[in-house]
Amino acid sequence: MNAEQGVELQPGGEDPILRLLMGRGEIGRKRYLLWGLGLAALKWNLDRLIGYLVFDQGLTLNFRQLAGFYLWQLAPSGMGWQMGAAFLALSLPFFYAGVVLTLGRLRSAALSPFWVLLFLVPVLKLLFFAILVATPRRGSIRAMAEPAWLRWVPSSRLGAAAVAVGVAAVLSAGATVFAVQVMRNYGWALFVGTPFLIGFFATLIYSARDPRRMGESLMVMLLSLAAGGAALLCFAIEGAFCLLMASPLAIVLGAVGSVTASMIRGAWLPGQWSGRSACLVFLALPGSMGLESWVNPESPIRPVRTELVVAAPPSVVWKHVVSFSELPPPDEFLFRVGLAYPVRAEMEGTGVGAIRRCHFSTGPFVEPIEVWDEPRRLAFRVESNPAPMEEWTPYPHIHPPHLEGHFLSRKGEFLLEPMPDGGTRLIGTTWYEHKLWPDAYWRVWSDSIIHTIHLRVLRHVKSLSEAEQLQVPRGQLR
Repeated sequence: MNAEQGVELQPGGEDPILRLLMGRGEIGRKRYLLWGLGLAALKWNLDRLIGYLVFDQGLTLNFRQLAGFYLWQLAPSGMGWQMGAAFLALSLPFFYAGVVLTLGRLRSAALSPFWVLLFLVPVLKLLFFAILVATPRRGSIRAMAEPAWLRWVPSSRLGAAAVAVGVAAVLSAGATVFAVQVMRNYGWALFVGTPFLIGFFATLIYSARDPRRMGESLMVMLLSLAAGGAALLCFAIEGAFCLLMASPLAIVLGAVGSVTASMIRGAWLPGQWSGRSACLVFLALPGSMGLESWVNPESPIRPVRTELVVAAPPSVVWKHVVSFSELPPPDEFLFRVGLAYPVRAEMEGTGVGAIRRCHFSTGPFVEPIEVWDEPRRLAFRVESNPAPMEEWTPYPHIHPPHLEGHFLSRKGEFLLEPMPDGGTRLIGTTWYEHKLWPDAYWRVWSDSIIHTIHLRVLRHVKSLSEAEQLQVPRGQLR
C-alpha cells in the first residue's frame, strides 16, 4: 500500500498498527485525517453517553459545550469534579492515540518529533493538524511543475521578503476583520492562530525558492507582524495601545510559526507545497474562528484586591470612600496612553439602594449600593460600564468592538478594618470579567490595570482622610 493512502507496511510482516502504537510506524495523510476525525467523533459520543447514563447530564452535554471542553479546556456548565474526572480518565487513551498518530505523521514527512508539542496547544493543534494533513510523505513527489503561486515569489532575498510581508499584512487585516467584525469574537483563533500563521506563511514564502537562515526568517516574521499591525492601525480597525498589549504574545507565536515553516521547508522540495495545501491550512483559521464564536466560551468573573493603610480612623475614612472630590490629573503611564481613569465619585442617597456614581475619564460607572455597613463595608453592583479606554489612533475617533462588552466590571466593595494604632486598613476589591482569550495572558494586563485604578482611588482617599484627621485645609492638597 502506498504510504500516502495509509499506514506504511513494514519489512518482516510486523503489524503496521502495532508499530504505530509502539511509536515506531508511519502514517500517510489521508489515513491520518480519517483517524483524527473518527477518534474525535467517537470521543464526543462516548462523553455524551457517559454523561447521560452515569451523571444524568444527557440534555446539557451538547456539541457546543463539548467543543469548548475539547478545544479550550472549558468545563461545561453543571460539570462537577466527578464528571470531570471521568472525562479525564476517558480522554487518556484518546490522547495517547493522538500523540502516536501525530508522531507517525511527522516521521512519514521526515519532520522532527519535537513538533508533537503543538498537538497540546489549544487552537494551534487544529492548525497543526491541517498542516500535517497538507504535508506530503517524504519522497512521494518526485518531480512537479513549478506551482502557480511560486511564480509570484522573486528569487532575491529582498523581493521574497517584500512579498512575504505583504501577504502577512493582508492575512492579519483580513483575519482580524473576520474575527472581530463578523464573528464578534476576540478569542484563541485571533490571538494565537493568526500570529502563528503569519509567521508560518511569511517564512514559507520567504524561503520558497531557496533555504534561508533562521535569523533572516525571524526578521521577516517580525516585519510581517509589524506590517499587519500597521495595516490594522491605518485602516482604523484597532488602536495602537491594544496592538502593543497583544504584541508580546504575537511575537512568541509568530516565532513558533516561523520555526515550524523552516522545519517543514527543510524536509521538502519547493514544488511540494501546492496551492491546495496552502488553502487547507489557511481556511483552518476562519474555521477555528467560526467554531469559537459559535461555542462562545463563558468568561470567568475574577476579583482584584488592593489594600492601603490610612492614618485615620474608619469613621473618617468612610466619608471619603462613599464619595470623593475631584482627583488631580493622572501621572500614571497607563492613564496617559488612553486607559480610562477615575475622576470623582458622587452618592445619591444613603443606605442600601442608594446610587453611587464613580466618574471616569470616559464616563460614569453606575453602582447601586447592596451593602451599607457604616463604617466597615460598602458593597455595590455595577449597573453600567463606560468605555474602558480611548484608543491611540491617527483618526479622530475609532470604536473597535472590544470597547463594548468585552471588559466589564461586575461588582465592587470597600472594607475598612480598624487597626490597633487607630488607623484603618482600606481594602478595595473589584470583580470583573473580560472576553479576551487566552484568559491567562489577558488577565495579566487586566489585573494590572484594575490594580492601578484601585491605587489611584485609595491614595486619594488616604490623602483626604489623613488631611482631615490632621485638620489640614483641603486647598493645600495636591
